[in-house]
Amino acid sequence: MKAIKIPELLAPAGGAEQLKAAVQNGADAVYMGGPLFNARIKAENFTEKNMKEAVDYAHERGVRVYVTVNTLLKDDELLKGFSYINFLYEAGADGVILQDMGLARLVRRYLPSMAMHLSTQATVYNWRGAVAAASMGFSRIVPARELTLHEIKGIVEKCHGIGGEGEDCQVEVFVHGAMCMCYSGQCQMSRALGGSGGRSGNRGLCAQPCRLPYEDKKGKKGYFLSPGDMCLLGHLRGLCEAGVDSLKIEGRMKSPQYVAVVTSIYRKYLDMWGEGRSLEPQEDDMKRLRQIFSRGGFTSGYIKGNPGPELLSGRSPKNSGIYAGSVKGTGKGSSLVDIEAEEKLSLGDGVEIINRETGEICGNVISYLKPVGKGIIRIGDIRGRISRGDPVYKVTDKALIKEAEASYRDDFRRKIPVNIRFTGKKGSPPILVMEEAEPEIPGKGKSVSVTGRLPVEKAERKPWDRENTEARLRKLGGTIFEGKNVEVDIDRDATAPVAVINEMRREAAERLAEKRKGSRRKGLTEEDINSIAEKEGLGREKIEAEEKGYAVYVYSRKAYTALRAGDLTEGRLTGRPLKEGETLKVFLPLEIYMEDDFQAVNSSLWKASETGRVEIIPYLLNITNGGLDRYLEENLERVADRVRSAGIAVGNPGWIDEFRERGVKVWGDYGLNVLNRQSEKAFEEMGVTVAAFSHDADWFYSGDIPLMITEHPLTRRRFKDRKGEGYTVMEWYEKDKYLIFRDGEKRKREPLGEGKRMIYMK
Repeated sequence: MKAIKIPELLAPAGGAEQLKAAVQNGADAVYMGGPLFNARIKAENFTEKNMKEAVDYAHERGVRVYVTVNTLLKDDELLKGFSYINFLYEAGADGVILQDMGLARLVRRYLPSMAMHLSTQATVYNWRGAVAAASMGFSRIVPARELTLHEIKGIVEKCHGIGGEGEDCQVEVFVHGAMCMCYSGQCQMSRALGGSGGRSGNRGLCAQPCRLPYEDKKGKKGYFLSPGDMCLLGHLRGLCEAGVDSLKIEGRMKSPQYVAVVTSIYRKYLDMWGEGRSLEPQEDDMKRLRQIFSRGGFTSGYIKGNPGPELLSGRSPKNSGIYAGSVKGTGKGSSLVDIEAEEKLSLGDGVEIINRETGEICGNVISYLKPVGKGIIRIGDIRGRISRGDPVYKVTDKALIKEAEASYRDDFRRKIPVNIRFTGKKGSPPILVMEEAEPEIPGKGKSVSVTGRLPVEKAERKPWDRENTEARLRKLGGTIFEGKNVEVDIDRDATAPVAVINEMRREAAERLAEKRKGSRRKGLTEEDINSIAEKEGLGREKIEAEEKGYAVYVYSRKAYTALRAGDLTEGRLTGRPLKEGETLKVFLPLEIYMEDDFQAVNSSLWKASETGRVEIIPYLLNITNGGLDRYLEENLERVADRVRSAGIAVGNPGWIDEFRERGVKVWGDYGLNVLNRQSEKAFEEMGVTVAAFSHDADWFYSGDIPLMITEHPLTRRRFKDRKGEGYTVMEWYEKDKYLIFRDGEKRKREPLGEGKRMIYMK
């Protein structure tokens, strides 16, 4: 009978306490960040010294460590980034999670033994993108959260068929925690709201604008862009059956108590899967998950398809906890509130009460509690506008917090089973062998052998007692080990001091624990790294806007129709006329380019293209998942024929090979997130000519860039933020993607500034 595959349980470790919480509650692996190039740079994180200690702590307990180096890097940061990964390699990290393809290129070429995992920030959303990532050296893919179970299964099937035995590319899927409104890696809203040099999510500084309140054109306020938290506990069977390799819990900014509760519950259900038991979530477990952190309950995300309005939390993006009852009454001028309770409330619990009319939230930690009637309790100290019938939520549960903390207080709670063999023969020193009883790779467990310092002697009075000897060998308290099988082979008339047995047991446990940490690996020397930097031009070679020439990026048919050749060639958009021999590129949606009358719609532009002064290039939306993927699969030959003379711009690696194999030139679009010369080289080696840099290169462009691209059907086409800044929603041509722009109707279009080369028009 084939053994049941149990996916890896991957838990977040935003700091040292979270690491302990994850490890002691059953994580198979943890992911953490350091001080450099980490998408959660505001978390506690780990210094280089702490990182080594964390790796040792995890490895000693059989837990793998993956380190996030998952931001985009600029040219002058690559050397520091590569040196840091060399340090992580030497420290024993089991892999690095990367977004930047330039950094990945360096790791693949010069540190090939370091496993690379492709971050969800790299926006892999179909099997073609996963296969492309594997060809670039990634051994694991973390696809976008927006995928259905069917789509995930398709990626797994392709990734598991890439290599030979044991060489499959693994697939890691988020199962619990926060969701973004935008496809990860494609969001510019945080950076744009801060102006030039704002807080970029791709640079580890997301300000979470999706968690802010907005106001629609009717004056209604709400959290229109704030998704609820994902919980796929009820979908574990489907993910396990699909062959997913790793199940990931989001939350490097969360508390250790959160990590403990969530990890322990998912560990419980994965163990149940391994035992062939039902995986139907128990209500008590779901309640614990909601209590420790949830935003208005949970969503299953896109696992069953687009959830529509159910995706949104609908409330403040803070923890909403669980519904605990409603207000029965309040004392006039008093801070005491009577509650008709539906959940147990205790002293020390945190509660919030929401005013049904105003939405105002008031609350506190319960400092006074008294039963005053059947099902009615009186609590205090609560201040604010409260009315009868207002809902009450328990946002913190003191007992749950204490229980969670107790689960990781003991560093030796998680035990490693070992087999012990003790041999004692007269005239020879005793020998104790301790070995892993359940090694990760059967037959390749670690073991140590300890020889006693004194020979075994013939007993003058009382000989050894086998049972007492076995009991002493099992005394492994204060270590990470527990005895599974203990064998004692001793001469019946022999003896040795008890202190010798205890000493041998302690030494064996210490040596095996040290051996489990793994030896430090030898990385590159400083001289090696300097040589690589010189060879690759790190810090010397840089992406240059001037190399790309001028370009106009068009989103809508309206903008395409309004565009005039003179605007381009005579300098009204570019700020200066085109020079002799200079060509300006116009990027046009493939959907428009494939229309029968696409040339007639703007004949002046096409006449200019015939002179060579303007080059018109069709592009694919960065996210083709869904309708556009289906269109391409059904019409690929026709599309390739139509675009062959111009080429096609792509913002995701997934379709690169399909077009190159058909003789179509492939241009690299901004969605590839090229922010350094090494990244540009990585795509050039795939046969791509990079035409546009990442939007994080804000020195490169002007105009209306998309701030978000989302699967969620945004029904409010216009809204504004707290500062009055307006936003417009564009529905893409296949009507299954939505783009958010700044409201361009209120903004004056300026020519390209000094040094800028691309202007965006919606």
